[in-house]
Amino acid sequence: MSLHLLVNETRLQYYEMRQYWFETVSALAFMTAVFIGLFYGVKSFIVNQQDASSLDGLLFGFILWSFASSAYGSITKSVIEDTQKGYIEQLFLCPKGFVRVMLCRATIEALSGLIIMTIIAYLSMWLTGNWITLHLPMLYGILLLAAPSLVGLGLMVSGLALMFKRVSTIGAMLTLALMGLVALDGLPLNLFSLLPFVAGSSLARLAVLNHQPLELIDILIVAGNSAGYLFAGILIFTYCEKRAKRHNLIGQY
Repeated sequence: MSLHLLVNETRLQYYEMRQYWFETVSALAFMTAVFIGLFYGVKSFIVNQQDASSLDGLLFGFILWSFASSAYGSITKSVIEDTQKGYIEQLFLCPKGFVRVMLCRATIEALSGLIIMTIIAYLSMWLTGNWITLHLPMLYGILLLAAPSLVGLGLMVSGLALMFKRVSTIGAMLTLALMGLVALDGLPLNLFSLLPFVAGSSLARLAVLNHQPLELIDILIVAGNSAGYLFAGILIFTYCEKRAKRHNLIGQY
């Protein structure tokens, strides 16, 4: 990735968040409100102190989901919005290639997603009074290692968006499916480890929430999962891009 592209995408992200600040604040408030309602709904069924640990798991799962949904949806949202605004064809003329532009954009979105995730985490803990210890450097490192699997998933859906234009239903279904993915146990290695982000969320839960030491084999599983989905996402997107160009679908909405 080019440093020049990263700088430009950072500036674009900043300008859009500043220009549409109300949308950003509204999204934060909505996500937090939904979790607060869910938290107190679950808490009403807690009958003894031993079950209170499930509230920690619920809170941590919500934190992971807020990051995952941001990392996954960044590329798909960009492709759809750029098509609607009518300048996606200009992005395909970039000398670095469209995929590289999207990867730079996803990188910046993931970094900003960490900031938003942290704000949501501490706001939720403050509102619920349920505090958990977050080792932020370790959590950030694990999530960034696992994020490419979500980017790859986003590239797959974005490829479909190039050809079929409207994929909001699939996008919404996958966003909801992420709730289930962050709750699965992907470590030690099992069939669930093959699903995107499952191993990464499991490693984060073990290391940050349960305070277990990091194992090299677990890190390699997360890295392999990320590399596999990112590579598959690039291949599928490239295929869809070529097909969309062949049928003159780029830029049409």
